[in-house]
This record gives sequence, C-alpha cells and structure tokens, in this order.
Amino acid sequence: MRFQKSKRLIAFFMVFAICLCSFSGTAAFAQTEISNLVLNKNEVSLEVGETFLLTATAIYTSGSTENVTVKTDWNSGASDIASVYAGSISAKKEGTAVITATYMDKTVVVNVKVSKRVRSLIKDVQTIDLRKGATKQIGLTAYYDDGTNEIVTNKAEWNIDNGSVATVVNGLVTGQSSGTATVTAKFNNQTVSVPVNIEIAKRVDPNVSEVSLLLKDDITITLTATYPDGSTKDVTDQADWDSEDPDVADVIKGKITGYGPGQTRVVATYGTKSTTIKVDVDNAVKLGLNKQTVMMKKNTTEPLTLTATYPDGSTDDITSRAEWTSSNEDVLSVVKGKLFANAAGEATVTAKYGGKSVTVVVDVDVPRRLLLSEDSLYVQSGQDHQLKLTAVYADNSTSEVTNDAKWTSDNEDVATVSKGNVTPRKAGEATIKAEYGDKSVTIKVSVDIPNLLVPNKKTVSFQMGSYEQMVLKALYTDGREVDVTNKADWTSSATNVAEVRNGLITGVGTGVATVTAKYGTRTAVVQVSVGVLKSLTTTSDTQFSMAKGSTKTIDLTATYTDGTANQVASEAMWTSSNASVVTVDAGVLKAIASGEADITASFENKTVTLNVSVDMADTLTAAPAFLSFDLGESRSIALTAKNKSGEAKNVTADAEWSTSNAQIAQVSAGVVTPVSRGKATVTAKYGGKSVSISIEIGVAQALDTDKKFLSVKRGQNAAIVLTATQSDGSKKDVSADAQWKSSNYKVAEISGGVVTAIGSGKATITGTFGGKSVTIPVEVDTLKYLKTNIILINIKQGASVEAKATATYSDLSEEDVTIPAMWSSSSIRVADVKDGVIKAISKGKATITVNYGDKRTYIYVTVD
Repeated sequence: MRFQKSKRLIAFFMVFAICLCSFSGTAAFAQTEISNLVLNKNEVSLEVGETFLLTATAIYTSGSTENVTVKTDWNSGASDIASVYAGSISAKKEGTAVITATYMDKTVVVNVKVSKRVRSLIKDVQTIDLRKGATKQIGLTAYYDDGTNEIVTNKAEWNIDNGSVATVVNGLVTGQSSGTATVTAKFNNQTVSVPVNIEIAKRVDPNVSEVSLLLKDDITITLTATYPDGSTKDVTDQADWDSEDPDVADVIKGKITGYGPGQTRVVATYGTKSTTIKVDVDNAVKLGLNKQTVMMKKNTTEPLTLTATYPDGSTDDITSRAEWTSSNEDVLSVVKGKLFANAAGEATVTAKYGGKSVTVVVDVDVPRRLLLSEDSLYVQSGQDHQLKLTAVYADNSTSEVTNDAKWTSDNEDVATVSKGNVTPRKAGEATIKAEYGDKSVTIKVSVDIPNLLVPNKKTVSFQMGSYEQMVLKALYTDGREVDVTNKADWTSSATNVAEVRNGLITGVGTGVATVTAKYGTRTAVVQVSVGVLKSLTTTSDTQFSMAKGSTKTIDLTATYTDGTANQVASEAMWTSSNASVVTVDAGVLKAIASGEADITASFENKTVTLNVSVDMADTLTAAPAFLSFDLGESRSIALTAKNKSGEAKNVTADAEWSTSNAQIAQVSAGVVTPVSRGKATVTAKYGGKSVSISIEIGVAQALDTDKKFLSVKRGQNAAIVLTATQSDGSKKDVSADAQWKSSNYKVAEISGGVVTAIGSGKATITGTFGGKSVTIPVEVDTLKYLKTNIILINIKQGASVEAKATATYSDLSEEDVTIPAMWSSSSIRVADVKDGVIKAISKGKATITVNYGDKRTYIYVTVD
C-alpha cells in the first residue's frame, strides 16, 4: 500500500509539472500580445525651457507589464512648441502640442500646454492690516522671460495658512477674527506671500499707569487700542484682565478693587499687545492738602489744611497733629500748617502723619520772568535814561522791582547803571543786566552810535585823473539823519590807485581800491575802480566750424568800468593753440588743415577764447550699423559726418577704414568683403570721430534640422536638411556647407547632410555651422520584435525540429534571420541547436535562446 501511494504521488507531481510547463509556454506566447498601452501622464503643463519625461508601459493580454518607453514611437504634432525624444518632452515656445506614443499598434496621445516662463511674480501689497469684516485686494503681476508682463491675480492659486483669521479669494482678503496669517499666491513656478494682521493693535494704553487705593476701594480703568491706520477704540470690555496678586487687588473688565494691603500689578492684554498698571492698596490713612501750589510775598503768612481719609471713607482735619518741615527755613518757615514768608526764594513744605507724607512747593517773591521797559537803548553822551524792571509771577500778577534788583554793566567806560538809571560815559556799546530772585534780563545800550552809515554811492568808476566827492550820513533810531562826511575817518586800501580826503576820492593810478569811512563804531565802504577794464567781448560765436582754406575776421570790444568802450582787435595779442590747423593775425583767422584749435585774444588783463574746428565732425554715423551675411557676398556701408553747425556730408570715400580681423572680413571705402566665417568689427574714422560696425560672416544664431530622429536599415541613405537662422532673422539651407560628424562610423556615416547606414546599432550625427551645433540620434536596423515560428515543442530523443526566426523592424518590415541569428541551448545534453535546427539528445527540458540585434526570444523544448 505504501509503495502504491508513493507511485500515485509521483504520478501527480509529473502531471503537475507537465501542466506547469504547458502554462509557462502559453504565458510566454501571450506576453507578445498587447492589450493596452499606458502613459504616466495624459496632460502636461510646462514653461518654456522645461522638460518632462513620459514613460510608456505595455500591458499584455497575459496580465504582465513592461516599460517600453524606449521601444515606443514618439511624435509631436507641433515640434516648434514641444518636441519629444524617447519620451522626453522639451518645451520650446508658448502654445499647445499633441504628443503621440505608438507601440505594437497601440496609440496614446498626450496634450501638452506650454506657457511663457515667469521670471518674477510681483505683489502690489507688502503687508495687510485689517479690522474684522474689512477687505483688501492683492494684485499680482507676472514678468516673463521675454520681457512682457501680465496681471495674473485671477489666474494664480491662492492659499492662507489660517482660515479662521482671514479668507482669500482671487487675492481678495477678508478679515474674520483677531490674529495673524500668511496669504500665499502661486503662479507657474513662482510664489509670493503677504503677512496678514486682523484686529492687531499697534499699541494699547490705559488712562492711568498707577493706582492708589484704600481697602475695599475701586477704580475703573479705560483701555484704548491704537491701530496701524491711526484709528483708536475703547477695548476695555474686549481685553483680557489679570492681577498678579488677587489677594491685594483683583480686576474685572478694567474695574480694580483693593482687597488687602500691599502692591501688585494688573495686566491688560488685547490681541498681541499688553500693558501693566501698578496698584498700591493701603490700610493706612490717605493724606491730602487743600493746596497743590502756593505763591507768597515776602513777610506774609498763609495757612495750609491737612486732611486724613480713612478706609471707611471718613475724613479728619489733622493739621495741628501732623509734623511739618520746610526745606529752606531762610526762605520759608512753617508751624502747624501756617506758612511764614521770610525771603525771596523757593521751599518745599512736607507734612507727615502716621507713616504717610505729602508735600507742596512754595514760591516766595519768585517771578516767572522779568520785563524791562526797553528792548534796546540808544543814547547820546550826557543824557541819562531811567529803565523800569517788572516781575511777573506764576499767577500772572506783577510788581515793579526796579529798586530791589541788582544792576550791572559789562562796560562801565561806556555806560554805568544804578537802580535802573543808565548814565552814558562815552561812545561805544555796553550790556546792562538786571537780576531779581533767580531770574535775570539784559539790554544792549549804544552811546553816540548811529544805526547805520550810508554813503551817497557804494561804487565809483572813472579814468585816471578824475575825482568824486562822497557824502556820508549817519542814521539814528530816533529818525535823525546827520551829515558826518567831515567828521568821519576816511582811508584807502590802495593809495597808488585812489586817494581820499574828507570824502573826496581822486584817481591817481589804474586799478581798484576800497575806500572806508569810520564814524563811532560804524563803518561804510566804497568800491573804487580807476581806468579798469570791465569786460572783453566779441560778437562772434565762441565755437564754430571752418572749411579748409577759408578765412574769418573776429571783432573785439573792450568795455571799461566807467562805461566807455573801444574796438581793440588790432591792439590785442592773438594766439592759436594749433597753428598747423588755424592761424590768426590781428583777429583774422585762416583754416590750414583738418583739426581743432583754440584761438585766444588777450587785452590788458582780460581774455577771450574761441574754439575752431576745421573739417571736423561733431557726429559720425554709419548705415547700416550691423551687417550679417555669408561667404560669396559683399556689403556696403555709408558714412555720414555732421559738423557743429549741423551740416551733413557723405564721407564714405574720405574716411579711414579698418577691420579688427582681416582673416574674417576686409574693408575698402566702405565695401566689406568676407574672407571666412566668423565675427569682426569694421571701424571708420573721420574728422576726429570714429564709429564701429559689427560684422558677422556666416554666423548662425540658431540651427534647426528637418529631422529630430533617424531610423534606417543597413545600406540605406537618408538626407538631413540643416537650416541656419542668421542675426538679421534670415534663414538659409546650410546642409552642404556645414561640418558633419558621426559618433560611430561603424553604424552610420555622414557627408553633406546625407546619412549612410553602415551597420546595426546607434549613433549620433552632429551638424556644425556658424558656431552652432545640432545633434540627431540615428538607429540602424532597429528591431521592434523578434519571434520564432514555434515556442513550445515536445520531441522524441534523437529527433530534430527546424525552427525559423523572423525579425520585425521599426518600419514594420520583416526579415528571415534564422541563419544570421545566434542560437543557444540552456542544456546541450538535453537539446542542441544550430542555425534553427533543434536536435533532441536525451530526455529532459531545455530552453533555446535566439539573439538578433538587440532582441531575444525563447523556445521551450521537452525531450521524451
């Protein structure tokens, strides 16, 4: 029985193995049948310059999957907007494109939207401070790489990190409740944020910062919030109130109540701001005086009343029971609240009772300011003048204190003073000072000093030998005008130019001098010029152009300070800074050669300078200012010169032409001839000016090909058209002129843009022209599939089976590759294979592998 069970078990496993092999063979066959092609994205949004990788997954009827991104055919419906290679999308310019992926007759499309690249996103609001229920609009402007901009407020994606504080819809922020939040806006690749404050006060202030209470006493504090916009609000009821020590004093909505002796602090908080109030609760009596300030006159008395307030609200007059003191007994004494004014000054009176004290400041004959009867004083010798001094007190009462004040003079040689009486001594100035109490006031006294000395003329001009009589008057504050010409002291700063005696000025030599008249402490001056040249002028322009060989006569006028004028061109000394360009003789200019020169005319101590240009250009312009062309062509440049008068002249043939690189381009009389491809600068010089023109010979701004990818078979040719975009925007087929290179000449060769397939494999073709390069991937003999005519075979030992291998290329053409394919067996003891002929050797199983190109397939063999 045990033997038979074992036999049945062995038979079961054999059947199971055969079924498993059959299932595996079927699965392998089914895997070649595709049911669906799936891409990782059906829609893609990109900015210009960005890339995105699409992946393609094949789902076979067997249920298995495979990444076939590389095997898939990818195409773009608008490669100028979005190109695709091996699933990689490259965004080129703004627009939409449809990408098509095809694999084993399955096609999937992907919609691609390309937008302009956002360089920056600018918000018009930096921070927001709102009250609850109020709104604020944020505006967004996108600035693109191409230099354009757009308002994208409604296109952006808006978010807020705390929706309970505020909400945001298309940039419109609405305050909901007190707090802070951050609004974020995102558009394409850019993000900006704006901090938001709702009902956030800038500060909060109580109406008092310190409170003194008796037991069971209370006081209500008012709390005011000030917002960033300057508005205020009573927030007493909305604030949070707290006491650091409720046993001393507690607080409810601003009402502070004293519960026990001591000190504490009450804190009021509103939003993010808080403030403190110092609270002092006392079980003892509270003292109060009937007067806060006291002003007294000397030798007078005045009573004070001291009152004590107790916790139960009762009061008591404790004037006679308190301890009274004065800070200055010489000024003020005090006995049981009665004040005695002893002398002028200030003292502080203190009343103490039961550990408490209260003070009051007392002024005795202390003025707030002193007033003099005069603001300034002008007196004559021998005439006394009485000043009056008035003291003004804090209660605005006044008293005359002329005789009580202290009077001083800072210059008693000029004036003395006694009890306000000023006695002038001699001409001059002195300052009188009056002092009373702790205040003082001053007045300036002028003795025999006029306010002003006025000559009849401030300037005198005449020729040598002439004279002028001056009249000098002294003006006083009382309106008097006194002729002091003969009383004043007259002096001249240059006696060799002008002499002066009793105001008579005489010219004795050419030049300038200052005549000064002095009377008392005042002086007056007169400016004198004798035979002095005031100006040297010409009616000619000081800057002009001349033609070579021409002449021009310049006039020259000398004007003197006395108003006379003479023509002095023939008498002046003329010089030229560049005689090889312009010569000058007695004001006659002659243009010799091209260039610039400064002509200077000198007469006495004056000069006139003229700037002369001969055949010189003020501006030099070239047309065109930029050239872009290729070998075999030539271009002409026109050169225009304008002189300082604005006259234009074509100087192309007269200019000096040069090139920065003669191996690239040569130039002669404005005609540019290309030598080789590259960049150079042509420079033209004329009339002291130069202008440069940039030259590009065969320089490409961009290269493009008509093919982005090539798939050919060995022996085939394929042409690539290479187009160059030049600096001026023109396009040119440069396939024959470009330099071509293959990364693998065993796979593909290239010449003149024509690709020749040599052997199977991959290569990259590179085309170079005008400093730019472009590459095109090339695949030769690229297989899509490799299959055999049989997948599962069961043969007897010693028998042979002939298998056939067929290759399917990317263009869906087929080829029998049985002979060129590589055949191998996983177990040559079971089955051997050569050129597709499978020979059974012994019982067992083997897997035949067929390799061709980059593909492989399998045949599963069972030998009975």
